[in-house]
Amino acid sequence: MSDWKKTAPKLRIKLKSYDLKMLENSVTKVLGLLIKSGATVKGPIPLPKKIKKYTVIKSHFVYKDSRDQYERITYTRLLDVVETWAKTVEYLQNISIPVGVSVEVRVY
Repeated sequence: MSDWKKTAPKLRIKLKSYDLKMLENSVTKVLGLLIKSGATVKGPIPLPKKIKKYTVIKSHFVYKDSRDQYERITYTRLLDVVETWAKTVEYLQNISIPVGVSVEVRVY
């Protein structure tokens, strides 16, 4: 078991969502499973939110100076898993994350 730990990969887990409450619930769930598996975790680190703004013309003919503005905010959290165990990968494969949350796992 100690041989696997010496060559164990480090993981970087990035979670993204448009809904902050759903994102925080997912981060709590992932963090709980990582701690339960015995992994050493740094984070969650909140990354800057990305705001995408859209401007739409209300009327295309007479009142075309009248416009609506919309924005879409993307929230992101980062988890760095420094030490992993065999159970860590097993727990991460069996986790259920809501549909509105994007999860990206990188091995480095």
